Amino acid sequence: MKVHLNGRLLDERDAHISVLDRGFLFGDGVYEVVRFFARHGVGMDAHARRLARSLALARIDVRASGFDPHALGAFCASLLDANGLDDAILYLQVTRGAARTRSHVPTEALAPTVFAMVTPAPPLSTILAPQEIGAITAEDTRWTRCAIKTTALMGNILHLLDAADGGASESILHRGGLVGEGAYSNVAIVTRGVLATPPVDEDPPILHGTARTDLLRAADDCGVRAEIRAIHLEEFMRADEILITSSSRLASAVVRLDGQPVGDGHAGPVTRRVFGAMRGEIARAIGLPAGERVGV
Repeated sequence: MKVHLNGRLLDERDAHISVLDRGFLFGDGVYEVVRFFARHGVGMDAHARRLARSLALARIDVRASGFDPHALGAFCASLLDANGLDDAILYLQVTRGAARTRSHVPTEALAPTVFAMVTPAPPLSTILAPQEIGAITAEDTRWTRCAIKTTALMGNILHLLDAADGGASESILHRGGLVGEGAYSNVAIVTRGVLATPPVDEDPPILHGTARTDLLRAADDCGVRAEIRAIHLEEFMRADEILITSSSRLASAVVRLDGQPVGDGHAGPVTRRVFGAMRGEIARAIGLPAGERVGV
């Protein structure tokens, strides 16, 4: 596999990063994950904007490195070319860089470390229905700077380990009685046919999810009423449908929550409808044949 490291394309075994890199020592970095179908990067412009926002909020200056977050599309294309991949998941990580000594506050100007890799992923033709998953609810014990897509994911991982212990694959997090997001996803509910998802830039803080944006656009396209508003935990637990969104999975249905079925225990009609609209938009972008199944 070819990876990108600081402006160079290298074999994975030849890519080396200093043990003094602040990403390794402190988790001092940001990242993005972009899903590609037939070389189409889903939400590419939104990923580029979020990466630039994360870098700015983390105060990581990449200008001297030659890396431009706003040119993310061309950056990704070169790595896909190098690996001969059309359907893939691209992971990009930018850390503050490596200093000469370990210090919580860097005492010198650092050159950021820019690393990226791609892994093969299933084509759109194999993704025909929303995945059905189990989830738990948990009080959010992470930090509050959720707008930064930080590589320091220990808090998220601990929540996911708790979910795995309960036979689930996601943890829906809440603060002060308000639902925020999942440990690796944004969340939405459906009540009496109306979709609702928590707002960004309000309490509780959540990530500016690119797939969340796609979900809201898909809801509009397929005639589903959508609201952006606070969601109380009690309302969340009573929802007719619960779904999560992320770059790698589009939209998935939460069919079990804290061990209890959600609705009839299967992906609900609104979830299937918006998933079909999200998938259909990608299908049009990559030019799938007219006969290709684009909804469920």
